[in-house]
Amino acid sequence: MVVGGQFMKTYFMGCAGLLLVCMLVGAAQAQAVEAEGTSPINGPVGVAKRLALQDAIRQALLQANAQVSTTTVVSSRGVVSDNVRFTARGNVTNVVILDEWTDEANYYVRIRAQVPGAIAVTNRAAGTNTEAGNVSLQVSAAPPGLSAQYRRKIAITQFHVLDRTQIADLPNIEIALARELKRRLDVDGRVRTADASQYLLPLGNDDGVISQGRILGALPAAQEVGQLATEFAESLGVQFVVSGVIRDMGVTKHLLGARVRHLELDVIVHDGITGTEVARHRLNESVVDAGLFDFPTTLPVLNDKFYASPFGQRIHRVLDKLVSMLINDLNSQLFTARVIRAEGRQVFFDAGGAANIKVGDVLNTFQLSQSAVNDLPGQRALGFSESPASILVVTQVQRLFSVGELDSDTTRLSPGDVIRFEP
Repeated sequence: MVVGGQFMKTYFMGCAGLLLVCMLVGAAQAQAVEAEGTSPINGPVGVAKRLALQDAIRQALLQANAQVSTTTVVSSRGVVSDNVRFTARGNVTNVVILDEWTDEANYYVRIRAQVPGAIAVTNRAAGTNTEAGNVSLQVSAAPPGLSAQYRRKIAITQFHVLDRTQIADLPNIEIALARELKRRLDVDGRVRTADASQYLLPLGNDDGVISQGRILGALPAAQEVGQLATEFAESLGVQFVVSGVIRDMGVTKHLLGARVRHLELDVIVHDGITGTEVARHRLNESVVDAGLFDFPTTLPVLNDKFYASPFGQRIHRVLDKLVSMLINDLNSQLFTARVIRAEGRQVFFDAGGAANIKVGDVLNTFQLSQSAVNDLPGQRALGFSESPASILVVTQVQRLFSVGELDSDTTRLSPGDVIRFEP
């Protein structure tokens, strides 16, 4: 009975301690902090201003005992790029630039910002130590690999087939390849994907078939692949659109009677903002002793029996190669998101925690022209012009979207405008 009483006493003391900790954490109030940041002027003044603002935000968080993860990169030309990634569990809000000035070598920014209040809760194996007025915010350092950069989002459409008689033994291979490529990219994890395998982009200036129900049937028909790529990207909420072409899957016979099956694929990457083609790859393979398949139409074409064949093994290796190629292509492009809502200085955009956006990240914003820029005859859309708008400081992050505040009281953004990280 004494043992039971001691247990109950310990149990209730633990509960009371936990309740006290929760009350103290709940009582934490955001506090207004003024801080000053600086950056050397080694290039464009706008870049120096952005880096000085990042430094000021870092100083404000450090004043509130938050921990900040930063990466400083020095190029071969000696230009310093400071990519600040704040992973403190709290919001940095209401960032106001109080003053900014320069001297011959540096740019200075002074800000006022609301930062998480200071109450420290330290959890130890031996017990719980709680100290009012001194909170140490728990911060997870950015893990290597995935969190080191923003994750782009792409849509993968089905492949064109130049000669359908060559794939009569592989039903729906043009859709299966797109879905399998998406699956492997998902497993890799360095990009985010959207399944667009039911849609088909036209082949450049050719009369490509738009396929099985256009995703934006209410809109007038697009005349150019780039224009349709931007429509797909906007409606699917992606940054890039990937399409492909099965140029050859035919079987030929050599003089000695050996059957050879060919595999020639094109993969094209389009930027979702401008519609511009940013990458193109062609893979050309030949597989000896690979003939036609005899598949029941009820089975998926990319099954175990297929992958056990010489031709299936080659498809397997080609798909892995495409995954590496696409990731390299996407990581060489600037990370871009779209404004989905704007309320004064507060801006909502379509990238969040799933894309590795963090509270305190500093991004650039651009206003897009209302209409596309056409070529000289006026028959082909070349994209949209961009006007640099303002710096945006991320203040809230949800899984699929984030919220930031502009550093200007006069700049206003509209849905469809662009948020971009430019190191």
